Amino acid sequence: MSSTTADPRSPSPLRRGLRAAVLGAALLAAPLSAHAQGSDKAGAESLFQEGKALLAAGKTAEACPKFAESQRLDPSVGTLLNLARCHEQLGRTASAWATYKEAATLARAVGQTERETAAKDFARKLEPRLSRLRIEAKSPPAGLAIKRDGIAVGEASLGSAIAVDPGEHTVEATAPGYKTWSAKIVVGAEADTKSVTVPALEPDLAAGAGTGGAPVVATEPDAGAGGKSGMRTAAFVVGGAGVVALGVGAVFGGLAMSDAGELEERCPKGACSRDDQELMTSANTKATVSTIGFGVGAAALGTGVVLFLLSRSPSKESAQSAQIVPSFGPNGGGASIVGTF
Repeated sequence: MSSTTADPRSPSPLRRGLRAAVLGAALLAAPLSAHAQGSDKAGAESLFQEGKALLAAGKTAEACPKFAESQRLDPSVGTLLNLARCHEQLGRTASAWATYKEAATLARAVGQTERETAAKDFARKLEPRLSRLRIEAKSPPAGLAIKRDGIAVGEASLGSAIAVDPGEHTVEATAPGYKTWSAKIVVGAEADTKSVTVPALEPDLAAGAGTGGAPVVATEPDAGAGGKSGMRTAAFVVGGAGVVALGVGAVFGGLAMSDAGELEERCPKGACSRDDQELMTSANTKATVSTIGFGVGAAALGTGVVLFLLSRSPSKESAQSAQIVPSFGPNGGGASIVGTF
């Protein structure tokens, strides 16, 4: 292509007048900006020429750093185009694509329309070939920091397939109180996409003890936290109901004993009148209510204790439940605890 044989830093003669006008306007707007940024035009030009010579000699790996340093000293569209071509020849497709895009932006800013169009075309042709890496995090703790090849990966990047150069990449995750996790992953060339998931980090107990603080212990999110809270509330409600039932049993038990004592006085030899028979029936009824009250109360109180203990125990995969089942017989009653624990 013509752009590779001609000096990419030199605009076409037909556009020199327009470029002069654009650059003149830029100089009027900020005449000292280049000097304020510490540009070194002579050094940049020397490195650029050296990079061109290396590239022409097939020493692409040596040419790239020359173009990069020249660009740092004195930004130029031509330098960016050569640097992008250098990256592309080395198979660094993502770096080449990003540099072509940067060249297009700079070319537009300085009015180099032809170079802007060329840079955009190069970037568009490279895009289908880009390889990508997707990074995700499982149960991220507070303060989690992830890096890819030493570069911080922001939270917004997690889960997105980001363009990367083919080859080996290192993903590292750190968080206060946890051990550092890292993994290496190889991304292939030509539209290869790989994914890596940062697992739940392992607590660094030694680090917690070494700093004089309590060790930081990682806990899995308690999906049943709301259920445990409800179980604890139920424990107090059921336990309270048990206490009330025991109270009722005690009251009716006392009344039944009082009636029994009166019957002993009124029927000393077992001979009871019709009124005495009614008192005996009342006493038996109160005794039955007392028995049921004690049975249900004891069962409810026991169930409350069980529910309270379950609410404080670690979560289980199986459901935990308990309920009171009252039972009645011809001479009394009670209750049983039924459920899974």
